[in-house]
Amino acid sequence: MADSPKDGKERRRRVRHYVYLAAELVVEGTTPRTAITKDISEIGLLLLTRAALQLGQKVDLKIYLPGDEMRAVVVRGKVVRLEELSDAEKGIWRDKVAFTFDEPQPELAGEFEKLAAEQAKVYDWS
Repeated sequence: MADSPKDGKERRRRVRHYVYLAAELVVEGTTPRTAITKDISEIGLLLLTRAALQLGQKVDLKIYLPGDEMRAVVVRGKVVRLEELSDAEKGIWRDKVAFTFDEPQPELAGEFEKLAAEQAKVYDWS
């Protein structure tokens, strides 16, 4: 499942896995802000948040993975795209924020791939 641009050409360099998980954004010197993941690849992540961020800003992302014991994975990245949600999309979130990871995250992307399959069954996203 990948978003396709209007011209029909896929520009993404990696497969995206769509998973909604709780996350926190930690910017040095500020209070952590809540977010929810939308999709991930080995090199980046898209999430929804109300945090006020800027292009190029360095951020630590703390992603809470489900399981018998809730665990958090922390990855460092930077903001590469900010997009305000439309009025129809807005709920408690204000923006879509795209991050690129400082280091590729193939293991995390693999976990998201498995979680995406589980969530698709539960929510019938097939």
